[in-house]
Amino acid sequence: MTATQHRFVYSFVALLLVSLTLSGCSLGKKTSDTSTSSTTQNQSTSDTQQPSPTGDPNSLTGLLPSSINTKVTTNLNLATNAAHAWQSDAVLTYVSVELPATLAPDSGNEVYVFGSAADNTNWWTYSIAQDTGKFVRALIPREDYLGATLDPVNTNYWNMNYVEALQLAESNGGADFRSKNASTRVTIFLSQRAPRGWLWWTVEYTAASGEQLTLLVNPNRGEVVNEAGDEVAPAKATTPSSSQNETPATNASESGAISS
Repeated sequence: MTATQHRFVYSFVALLLVSLTLSGCSLGKKTSDTSTSSTTQNQSTSDTQQPSPTGDPNSLTGLLPSSINTKVTTNLNLATNAAHAWQSDAVLTYVSVELPATLAPDSGNEVYVFGSAADNTNWWTYSIAQDTGKFVRALIPREDYLGATLDPVNTNYWNMNYVEALQLAESNGGADFRSKNASTRVTIFLSQRAPRGWLWWTVEYTAASGEQLTLLVNPNRGEVVNEAGDEVAPAKATTPSSSQNETPATNASESGAISS
Protein backbone atom coordinates (compact mmCIF):
# COMPACT_ATOMS: atom_id res chain seq x y z
CA MET A 1 0.00 0.00 0.00
CA THR A 2 1.37 3.41 -0.97
CA ALA A 3 1.82 6.34 1.44
CA THR A 4 -1.10 8.11 -0.24
CA GLN A 5 -3.33 5.08 0.30
CA HIS A 6 -2.29 4.90 3.96
CA ARG A 7 -3.26 8.54 4.48
CA PHE A 8 -6.61 8.00 2.78
CA VAL A 9 -7.44 4.96 4.91
CA TYR A 10 -6.40 6.76 8.12
CA SER A 11 -8.56 9.79 7.35
CA PHE A 12 -11.52 7.59 6.43
CA VAL A 13 -11.31 5.56 9.64
CA ALA A 14 -10.91 8.67 11.80
CA LEU A 15 -13.96 10.34 10.23
CA LEU A 16 -15.98 7.13 10.61
CA LEU A 17 -15.15 6.89 14.32
CA VAL A 18 -16.28 10.43 15.05
CA SER A 19 -19.44 10.00 12.98
CA LEU A 20 -20.34 6.94 15.03
CA THR A 21 -19.72 8.79 18.26
CA LEU A 22 -21.87 11.75 17.18
CA SER A 23 -24.67 9.26 16.49
CA GLY A 24 -24.62 8.14 20.10
CA CYS A 25 -22.33 5.14 19.70
CA SER A 26 -20.46 4.13 22.82
CA LEU A 27 -17.27 3.19 21.00
CA GLY A 28 -13.96 3.88 22.61
CA LYS A 29 -12.43 3.07 25.94
CA LYS A 30 -13.03 4.61 29.33
CA THR A 31 -10.33 7.04 30.21
CA SER A 32 -7.90 6.28 32.99
CA ASP A 33 -6.50 9.78 32.90
CA THR A 34 -8.26 11.58 35.73
CA SER A 35 -5.76 14.38 36.01
CA THR A 36 -6.88 17.94 35.42
CA SER A 37 -5.13 20.51 33.32
CA SER A 38 -4.63 24.20 33.94
CA THR A 39 -7.65 25.02 31.77
CA THR A 40 -9.31 28.05 33.31
CA GLN A 41 -12.50 28.51 31.29
CA ASN A 42 -15.27 29.78 33.54
CA GLN A 43 -18.38 27.60 33.57
CA SER A 44 -19.86 29.58 36.47
CA THR A 45 -23.32 30.96 35.92
CA SER A 46 -23.25 33.17 39.00
CA ASP A 47 -22.38 36.34 37.07
CA THR A 48 -25.34 36.10 34.71
CA GLN A 49 -29.02 35.89 35.47
CA GLN A 50 -30.04 32.27 34.99
CA PRO A 51 -33.41 31.43 33.47
CA SER A 52 -35.78 29.79 35.94
CA PRO A 53 -35.83 26.07 35.12
CA THR A 54 -39.34 25.00 34.14
CA GLY A 55 -40.95 21.82 32.91
CA ASP A 56 -39.89 18.22 33.48
CA PRO A 57 -37.14 17.89 36.14
CA ASN A 58 -35.91 14.84 34.22
CA SER A 59 -35.23 17.07 31.22
CA LEU A 60 -32.45 19.57 30.65
CA THR A 61 -35.18 22.20 30.47
CA GLY A 62 -35.84 21.73 34.18
CA LEU A 63 -32.26 21.21 35.37
CA LEU A 64 -30.39 23.80 37.41
CA PRO A 65 -27.63 24.91 34.99
CA SER A 66 -24.92 25.16 37.64
CA SER A 67 -25.45 21.49 38.57
CA ILE A 68 -23.44 20.36 35.52
CA ASN A 69 -20.48 22.72 35.91
CA THR A 70 -18.18 20.16 37.53
CA LYS A 71 -18.88 17.48 34.93
CA VAL A 72 -18.44 19.85 31.99
CA THR A 73 -15.17 21.19 33.38
CA THR A 74 -13.91 17.64 33.98
CA ASN A 75 -14.69 16.62 30.39
CA LEU A 76 -13.04 19.75 29.03
CA ASN A 77 -9.92 19.07 31.09
CA LEU A 78 -9.76 15.46 29.87
CA ALA A 79 -10.08 16.63 26.27
CA THR A 80 -7.48 19.38 26.73
CA ASN A 81 -4.95 17.04 28.34
CA ALA A 82 -5.39 14.55 25.52
CA ALA A 83 -5.09 17.30 22.90
CA HIS A 84 -1.83 18.52 24.42
CA ALA A 85 -0.49 14.98 24.15
CA TRP A 86 -1.17 15.31 20.41
CA GLN A 87 0.36 18.78 20.04
CA SER A 88 1.65 20.89 22.93
CA ASP A 89 0.26 24.09 21.35
CA ALA A 90 -3.23 22.67 20.73
CA VAL A 91 -6.04 25.19 21.36
CA LEU A 92 -9.79 24.71 21.63
CA THR A 93 -11.65 25.91 18.54
CA TYR A 94 -15.12 24.36 18.73
CA VAL A 95 -17.44 22.51 21.11
CA SER A 96 -20.63 20.66 20.25
CA VAL A 97 -23.24 18.87 22.35
CA GLU A 98 -25.67 16.59 20.51
CA LEU A 99 -28.85 15.87 22.48
CA PRO A 100 -31.64 13.32 22.02
CA ALA A 101 -35.23 14.38 21.43
CA THR A 102 -36.06 13.64 25.08
CA LEU A 103 -33.49 16.20 26.28
CA ALA A 104 -32.75 13.79 29.13
CA PRO A 105 -29.72 14.71 31.29
CA ASP A 106 -26.51 12.72 30.76
CA SER A 107 -27.68 11.29 27.45
CA GLY A 108 -25.86 13.42 24.89
CA ASN A 109 -22.48 13.39 23.18
CA GLU A 110 -19.88 16.12 23.67
CA VAL A 111 -17.23 16.83 21.03
CA TYR A 112 -14.23 19.08 21.65
CA VAL A 113 -12.26 20.22 18.60
CA PHE A 114 -8.68 21.47 18.78
CA GLY A 115 -6.30 23.00 16.28
CA SER A 116 -2.55 23.39 16.20
CA ALA A 117 -0.18 25.59 14.23
CA ALA A 118 2.04 22.51 13.96
CA ASP A 119 -0.63 20.68 11.93
CA ASN A 120 -2.47 22.98 9.56
CA THR A 121 -4.27 20.22 7.67
CA ASN A 122 -6.20 18.47 10.45
CA TRP A 123 -8.55 19.11 13.36
CA TRP A 124 -8.07 16.92 16.44
CA THR A 125 -11.32 15.81 18.09
CA TYR A 126 -12.23 14.29 21.44
CA SER A 127 -15.76 12.86 21.56
CA ILE A 128 -17.23 11.67 24.85
CA ALA A 129 -20.53 9.95 25.65
CA GLN A 130 -22.18 11.59 28.65
CA ASP A 131 -23.84 8.39 29.88
CA THR A 132 -20.79 6.10 29.85
CA GLY A 133 -17.77 8.42 29.79
CA LYS A 134 -16.35 6.44 26.87
CA PHE A 135 -14.47 8.48 24.33
CA VAL A 136 -13.01 8.48 20.84
CA ARG A 137 -10.06 10.56 19.68
CA ALA A 138 -9.69 11.24 15.97
CA LEU A 139 -7.69 13.35 13.56
CA ILE A 140 -9.85 14.66 10.70
CA PRO A 141 -8.84 16.64 7.61
CA ARG A 142 -10.03 20.22 8.07
CA GLU A 143 -11.61 20.39 4.64
CA ASP A 144 -13.81 17.41 5.59
CA TYR A 145 -14.95 18.87 8.91
CA LEU A 146 -15.66 22.50 9.87
CA GLY A 147 -13.43 24.02 7.17
CA ALA A 148 -9.83 25.18 7.04
CA THR A 149 -10.00 28.12 9.47
CA LEU A 150 -11.48 28.57 12.93
CA ASP A 151 -10.80 31.19 15.59
CA PRO A 152 -9.79 29.75 18.98
CA VAL A 153 -12.56 29.88 21.58
CA ASN A 154 -12.07 32.98 23.73
CA THR A 155 -12.67 31.43 27.16
CA ASN A 156 -12.75 34.87 28.82
CA TYR A 157 -16.33 35.12 27.54
CA TRP A 158 -17.37 31.52 28.23
CA ASN A 159 -19.49 32.23 31.30
CA MET A 160 -22.51 30.06 30.52
CA ASN A 161 -22.78 26.31 30.06
CA TYR A 162 -24.86 24.58 27.41
CA VAL A 163 -27.81 23.88 29.74
CA GLU A 164 -28.34 27.56 30.47
CA ALA A 165 -27.96 28.36 26.76
CA LEU A 166 -30.56 25.71 25.93
CA GLN A 167 -32.99 27.07 28.51
CA LEU A 168 -32.66 30.60 27.13
CA ALA A 169 -33.29 29.27 23.62
CA GLU A 170 -36.27 27.27 24.89
CA SER A 171 -37.87 30.36 26.40
CA ASN A 172 -37.35 32.33 23.19
CA GLY A 173 -38.97 30.07 20.62
CA GLY A 174 -37.32 26.69 21.06
CA ALA A 175 -39.97 25.14 23.31
CA ASP A 176 -42.73 26.28 20.95
CA PHE A 177 -40.88 24.78 17.97
CA ARG A 178 -40.50 21.44 19.75
CA SER A 179 -44.16 21.39 20.78
CA LYS A 180 -45.15 21.70 17.12
CA ASN A 181 -42.56 19.22 15.84
CA ALA A 182 -42.40 15.84 17.55
CA SER A 183 -39.03 14.09 17.80
CA THR A 184 -37.09 17.32 17.33
CA ARG A 185 -33.38 16.86 17.97
CA VAL A 186 -31.19 19.58 19.43
CA THR A 187 -27.50 20.22 18.79
CA ILE A 188 -25.60 23.01 20.52
CA PHE A 189 -22.31 24.46 19.26
CA LEU A 190 -19.86 26.84 20.92
CA SER A 191 -17.65 28.83 18.55
CA GLN A 192 -16.46 32.26 17.50
CA ARG A 193 -18.77 33.19 14.63
CA ALA A 194 -20.98 35.78 13.00
CA PRO A 195 -22.65 38.01 13.98
CA ARG A 196 -19.90 40.31 15.24
CA GLY A 197 -17.30 37.55 15.39
CA TRP A 198 -18.26 36.95 19.03
CA LEU A 199 -18.38 33.74 21.00
CA TRP A 200 -21.85 32.19 20.68
CA TRP A 201 -23.73 29.10 21.69
CA THR A 202 -25.61 28.08 18.54
CA VAL A 203 -28.75 26.14 19.47
CA GLU A 204 -30.02 24.23 16.45
CA TYR A 205 -33.42 22.53 16.49
CA THR A 206 -34.05 19.99 13.72
CA ALA A 207 -37.49 18.44 13.23
CA ALA A 208 -38.04 15.02 11.68
CA SER A 209 -39.31 16.82 8.58
CA GLY A 210 -36.00 18.63 8.21
CA GLU A 211 -37.39 21.99 9.30
CA GLN A 212 -34.95 23.91 11.48
CA LEU A 213 -34.86 26.69 14.02
CA THR A 214 -31.51 28.24 14.95
CA LEU A 215 -30.97 30.61 17.87
CA LEU A 216 -27.68 32.09 19.08
CA VAL A 217 -27.03 32.72 22.77
CA ASN A 218 -24.11 34.86 23.90
CA PRO A 219 -22.41 32.98 26.78
CA ASN A 220 -21.13 36.20 28.33
CA ARG A 221 -24.07 38.61 28.07
CA GLY A 222 -27.04 36.23 27.82
CA GLU A 223 -28.31 37.94 24.67
CA VAL A 224 -30.34 35.82 22.23
CA VAL A 225 -30.30 36.58 18.49
CA ASN A 226 -31.22 34.86 15.25
CA GLU A 227 -28.67 33.95 12.58
CA ALA A 228 -29.05 37.37 10.96
CA GLY A 229 -28.03 38.98 14.25
CA ASP A 230 -31.49 40.37 15.01
CA GLU A 231 -32.22 40.55 18.73
CA VAL A 232 -34.67 37.97 20.04
CA ALA A 233 -34.04 38.64 23.74
CA PRO A 234 -31.87 41.36 25.29
CA ALA A 235 -28.65 40.85 27.20
CA LYS A 236 -28.88 40.19 30.91
CA ALA A 237 -27.76 42.64 33.59
CA THR A 238 -24.32 44.08 32.88
CA THR A 239 -21.42 42.21 34.47
CA PRO A 240 -17.73 43.23 34.66
CA SER A 241 -16.86 41.02 31.68
CA SER A 242 -19.92 41.90 29.61
CA SER A 243 -18.89 45.54 29.49
CA GLN A 244 -15.72 44.62 27.63
CA ASN A 245 -15.38 44.83 23.88
CA GLU A 246 -15.91 41.33 22.49
CA THR A 247 -15.09 42.32 18.93
CA PRO A 248 -12.17 40.14 17.76
CA ALA A 249 -8.96 41.53 16.36
CA THR A 250 -9.00 42.60 12.75
CA ASN A 251 -6.57 40.03 11.41
CA ALA A 252 -5.74 36.38 11.98
CA SER A 253 -2.42 37.00 13.68
CA GLU A 254 -4.07 39.20 16.31
CA SER A 255 -7.11 37.01 16.87
CA GLY A 256 -5.14 33.79 17.00
CA ALA A 257 -7.01 32.28 14.07
CA ILE A 258 -5.80 28.83 13.12
CA SER A 259 -5.68 28.44 9.38
CA SER A 260 -4.02 26.44 6.68
